[in-house]
Amino acid sequence: MKATDVLGKKVIDKNAFEVGKVSDLDLDAEKWTIEAIYISSGILGSDLRVPIEDVGKIGDYVTLKIEKTGQ
Repeated sequence: MKATDVLGKKVIDKNAFEVGKVSDLDLDAEKWTIEAIYISSGILGSDLRVPIEDVGKIGDYVTLKIEKTGQ
């Protein structure tokens, strides 16, 4: 899977609530791994950093193992 395949995908939390869209990836250049994803919710233009350990699955959309806070 390419980075461009992930960027822009909808992100939902473990309760199926939409959190936002993937806006960027945090890469570890030494290990060649993804460390985190950044989610843009459109609120105040700030991105939320989610560690890769909290990402459950990437398919038609990105599912998180955690739930959205501040609903």
